[in-house]
Amino acid sequence: MGADNVDVFQRLVFSVPPLSRQLPAMAVLGVVYSVVAFAAFRAFTPLSPEPSTLLPIAGLLFILPFLFAGELFHRVLPRYPRTWSYFLALINQFVTFVYALILSGANDVGNAWSIVWLLFITVYLINILVLVVSVGIDRYKRILIVGLAEPAALIAAFYAFAGGDLGFTTYRHVFAFASLLIAAAFLVLVLGIVDYLIRSNTDVSAFELTSGILRNDRASLDLGVEAEPAVETLAIDNGDRLTLAAPWVHPGPLGGFGGGQLSGNVIDALNDGDDGESGFFLHVPCTHKEDLSNPSDAETILDAVADPERVGRASRLVHGDYGEIEFYGRRVGDKQVIFLHGEGIDDYDTGVFMGDVDESAVLLVDLHKHDLQNGPEKEVLYGSSEADRLKRHFDDFRDRLADEPLRDYAAGFAVRRADQDVAALVESVDGQQILLMGIDTNGITPDVRELAADYREEFDEALVFSTDTHASIHELANTRRSDTAALTAAVERATDEVAPATVGLTSRTTRPLKLLKNDYNGLVFSVNILIRLTIISLAVLYALLVLWLFF
Repeated sequence: MGADNVDVFQRLVFSVPPLSRQLPAMAVLGVVYSVVAFAAFRAFTPLSPEPSTLLPIAGLLFILPFLFAGELFHRVLPRYPRTWSYFLALINQFVTFVYALILSGANDVGNAWSIVWLLFITVYLINILVLVVSVGIDRYKRILIVGLAEPAALIAAFYAFAGGDLGFTTYRHVFAFASLLIAAAFLVLVLGIVDYLIRSNTDVSAFELTSGILRNDRASLDLGVEAEPAVETLAIDNGDRLTLAAPWVHPGPLGGFGGGQLSGNVIDALNDGDDGESGFFLHVPCTHKEDLSNPSDAETILDAVADPERVGRASRLVHGDYGEIEFYGRRVGDKQVIFLHGEGIDDYDTGVFMGDVDESAVLLVDLHKHDLQNGPEKEVLYGSSEADRLKRHFDDFRDRLADEPLRDYAAGFAVRRADQDVAALVESVDGQQILLMGIDTNGITPDVRELAADYREEFDEALVFSTDTHASIHELANTRRSDTAALTAAVERATDEVAPATVGLTSRTTRPLKLLKNDYNGLVFSVNILIRLTIISLAVLYALLVLWLFF
């Protein structure tokens, strides 16, 4: 997914620990922070705080304000998870600790005052930014109020301990409060301008998109152009039935937006029943320009899944290695089923291979077996010299495949439904045993790669593929291991059930639906502008705050 630059989300999204870890961590860290800050003030300032003040400091400055905020955000903001709320409070607890250490190095009362108020403003701005990104800017009024609760609790604790005894005039206090409010208003203004500029470019609120992705919402994008993509169906019958659907649609862009959950929706539908039929999703070589605009159009894709005429003879699997790209393929009657892998290539424009090829005669599947966390970032563009070269390799391989003799075909298969849906297909032709393993992820983890290598001792070839799903940004960001137990069980079942089979391929176009096409570029550029412009704006805002408060 690297070529589209939306992988920036992978660097921002991580697994939030459960409350059973966060709450004890907040209590323990509050005590630790208090002890370290207490020691720093005794060592680096002329102050000599009494040990008896340690527990009140821990409670009022490092624990209670953050427990209060952690519960408040969840209760006041609609659908804001409690785990996110407390995690944000944990971040602000750490920020408070860092500022406490900085405060211990202040050289006079004026600087100390500025550092303290810079802390309050920083906590408030962090709350506003995080809540806007994760909830949406349309709720900014509520966010401004609820985000102020945490710094207000810290301000109250500060004034209870020392704020009223520093000898500052009333003007200085009013100036400090005004600075906090001005900074918040400036941040909301910047975020509003960014959202307006992006919305005017794509007619999509970038903050609504971001918050929806983080919450895994399902929503349609008012983008794209009408199209009628082909859906290829490969069906295998050995007494039971396996349907492999290969729509010329890309799973994306992310989460529930557009067709991000397409592969899972297709797999769900193809396995919905107890009639011995199962199915899986195949990823054809295409880019995010083929993303669905509306997630409900997955049903339109399914309506185009067909029942092909099947034959009982196929060729052995043929391998062609052209250096920059590999093909594996077999004849199925008078048709061809081909798998490709290009090392270092993420996606291909749809016309690169199939521009002059009838989809009903050739099924071309991109194995998409790059490393899930460190995948390639290159797209092959139609009309480029690289595309022309790869097309020549493809045509040459198809010519080789056309001469392969047909033999009796046997197969066994299994689909296992789990957190990661997996499939296994074992094909036997003329004594050649081929294993095909699929997993509903965006790339392959090292343990799956090792499993495939082990199976090459048992089979003539073991191919592994992913569906290139974009269903979960959390999975894309955090998956390091796959469900190899489910894959192993599927392979064992598929091997046990190998029997004479028939196999067929057909293609049918969908009813009209919307694909993002070039609108996807505007969407991606908008997301990147949002992230980079927000970071730059925050850096400028913080620099202005330092100058405002200290000079």
